[in-house]
Amino acid sequence: LGLSPCNAFSTTSVGSAKSRYADLKDWLLSADGSYISSKLEIRPSTRGGLATGGYGAFAGEDIDEGETLLKIPLGCCVTLQDALEDLECGPSFANLMKKAGPGSDTVVMAGYLAKEYLLLKEFDRRISEGASVDDDSEMRRLANIKFAPYLRTLPWGRGVNAQEHVLFWKDEDVDALLKGSLAYKDAIETRATVKMATKVLNAIISPVIRKARAEEPESKDEGFRFPWQQEPEPEAPDDEILEGLEDAVKGAFVIFLSRAFAATVGENKQEDRLEPLLDMLQHSNTPNIIHSFKGDDGSIVEVKASKSIKSGDELFNQYKSEEDDNMPYHKFFTRFGFVPGVVEPVANLIAARSTIFFPQRAEI
Repeated sequence: LGLSPCNAFSTTSVGSAKSRYADLKDWLLSADGSYISSKLEIRPSTRGGLATGGYGAFAGEDIDEGETLLKIPLGCCVTLQDALEDLECGPSFANLMKKAGPGSDTVVMAGYLAKEYLLLKEFDRRISEGASVDDDSEMRRLANIKFAPYLRTLPWGRGVNAQEHVLFWKDEDVDALLKGSLAYKDAIETRATVKMATKVLNAIISPVIRKARAEEPESKDEGFRFPWQQEPEPEAPDDEILEGLEDAVKGAFVIFLSRAFAATVGENKQEDRLEPLLDMLQHSNTPNIIHSFKGDDGSIVEVKASKSIKSGDELFNQYKSEEDDNMPYHKFFTRFGFVPGVVEPVANLIAARSTIFFPQRAEI
């Protein structure tokens, strides 16, 4: 995979959305086997657009049915393997999966994303204070975060890319707005899962981040002891959550829940992974693109137009069928952070006691 690290930091950490997406495209195109159609443009989505900060992909020219739009190499996708092979936390992630069992892969993936994001923030902090990439080995490591251009485009906080996921809400807002609704139980359970995951991941991630931040643990001088004096009792481990970790893990879970694609790996094993650029397409129950895995080992994600698309039209993917009995609209909201086909703020729907969130009572 010939990824070019120099593209990872061609703009400042904030930058404009336009420059961040340009860097993402440059990064993807630096990988062997990648392809992005010159007809594809990124701009504010018709599903909210500039009013919400959401972006989408559009046809800059007429696109024929069956025309190839994207080819994304597996090496550009964030996979479970990336987390398990991580030099800093991989063994701990593997041990966590062994102990926790089924379902722990989501926690591991979120942990990996959160760690890389916090390291990227540390890189930006150092650069803003005048540091150089060549200052020391730690800066050189931080300057080569594999998915840096992709991480910069993701919704790490409420309102970024129009993301309104319930994980970003305050506890009092969840109770005030959702209590008594169909979404309340899902929201509470998801938030509790993330809270528990943060505590578990703290022990794995915090040493790496503290090292990058040059935060040395305090050492206490025990003073002189005679040979017959007992060793002091070991102190309980510090349960203090690393600064910034809670928000990073919340953001990572939101990203994974709302953007991950299921892929078949090995012998019919399902695995969720993140596929850059494809994952920014907005949802529609009548999509105009189709994606599949190509190559002898499914190592290329190929995106094609499923119908003719006129210049100026937005490209849409289907996250889940809106007729899926297992994914009613209120579950769509707690999973993806939006209600399909609705641009009105969720708070307004809840205030109006919309049947999307509240069961309709039978008339007497």
